[in-house]
Amino acid sequence: MKMENRKGEIKLRQLPQTKQLLKLIGRVKLANLIEISEGDFTKIIKKIESKPLFKRLFSPSNPQEKVISYRRFPWSELSKRFYELKEDMAVDRSSPDIVPLLDSRKKIVPIIKGLGIDKFKKYFLYSDGELSYKDISLACNLQEKEVMEIMALIDDFSIYNEFFNPSMINPGGSICYSKVAKIEKEDSGDFVINFFSPHIAKGRYWINYEKLAEMKKKEVFSQTELKKIGKLINTLEAINMRKSIIYRIIKNILEKQSIYLTTANPGNLIPLTQRELAKRINTDPSLISRAIGRRSIETPWGEEYPLKYFFPSKKTNIKGLISDIINGGKCMYTDEEIKRELKRAFNIDISRRSVASYRKELKIPTSSERIKTYRLR
Repeated sequence: MKMENRKGEIKLRQLPQTKQLLKLIGRVKLANLIEISEGDFTKIIKKIESKPLFKRLFSPSNPQEKVISYRRFPWSELSKRFYELKEDMAVDRSSPDIVPLLDSRKKIVPIIKGLGIDKFKKYFLYSDGELSYKDISLACNLQEKEVMEIMALIDDFSIYNEFFNPSMINPGGSICYSKVAKIEKEDSGDFVINFFSPHIAKGRYWINYEKLAEMKKKEVFSQTELKKIGKLINTLEAINMRKSIIYRIIKNILEKQSIYLTTANPGNLIPLTQRELAKRINTDPSLISRAIGRRSIETPWGEEYPLKYFFPSKKTNIKGLISDIINGGKCMYTDEEIKRELKRAFNIDISRRSVASYRKELKIPTSSERIKTYRLR
C-alpha cells in the first residue's frame, strides 16, 4: 500500500495481511494438488524427477553432494499385486496409452519375477539414487536397457494404476473413486498399508537443507541452477505434503478403527470427525475433506469403502448399534429396553425418545408391529 509522509516522499507499507495472503495462496495450490487424480499426480512427479536439477541433487556424480533422498512411511509397502501383474486384471483397454503398456509387460514382467521381490525392492522400488543404471545392471545381471525398461514400467504403472486396480464403488456413476491402498493384517497383529502406487510406496522426499546451504556457500551450483533450486524445493515439499496427508489419514484410521478392521463388524466403528483428525495431525480440515473426498481403501477382508466411511458421526454409530440390537435378537425389544441395552452393552446413555427417533429413521417398526408381523409369519 502506498502512503505519503510529511515531506511528500512516497513509502511502501506492507499490510499485516500480506503474509496471511501468501499463506492462503500456498494453501490453495496445495488444495488443488491434493484433489488431482493419482495418475496426474504421478505425471507431475515423473516430470520433476526427469529434470537435470533434480538428478543433480538426487544422484550426483559426487556422493558427498547428495541433497535429496527418499524416506519411506512406517508400516507401508507396495501392494503385492504389483509383483503379480496378472494378465487377467480388470483393465480398461479403451485408452490408447494403456495398450503399449500392456504389450510391454509381456517381456518385462518375467524379468521382474526372475529378480525376486527382495532385489526388485532394493535396486528399483526403493533405490535412493546412489547406484547408476550400470551399477544396477551389474548387481542384477541385466542389460542397462532392461534396467531402464523396468524403471519406465514403474512410472507407467503409477500413472495408469487406476486401470490395474479399479475402484468397484459405483462404477460408471457421477462420482469416480480412486482406490489408493489395501489394508493387510500381519501375523504380529499389526496393520500394514499396501499402497497401489509405487511413488507413494517410496515415501516422501528427505531434503538435506544443511548440505544444500553448505554447497551454496561453496558456489557448487551454476547461476541457472541457483535460480531454480528454490522453486524445485517448494514443489518437492508440496508433493511431500500431499503424500503425508493421505498416509496420515489412513494411518489414523487404522489406529482409531482397529477393532472394526479386526472384526469387520460395523457396530465397532468409532465416531471420528474430520475436524478431530485435522487437529490430531495438525493440518487444515479443508485439506482433510479434499483428501478423503474421492478416495477409497480395501479392507483386510477384501471389501472396498470410501475413506469417508471411516468417519462416522456419533449418531450414525448409535443407529448402527440399534439396528444390530434389533436384528441380532430377532428382537421384540421396546424402545425403553433398547435404551437399557445400549447403556448395558456400550455405555451409551440416550433417552427413549432418541431411540424412537433413530429407529424411525432406520425405518424399523415399533416392537408391537414387529411382534404382529412375527406372529403372522
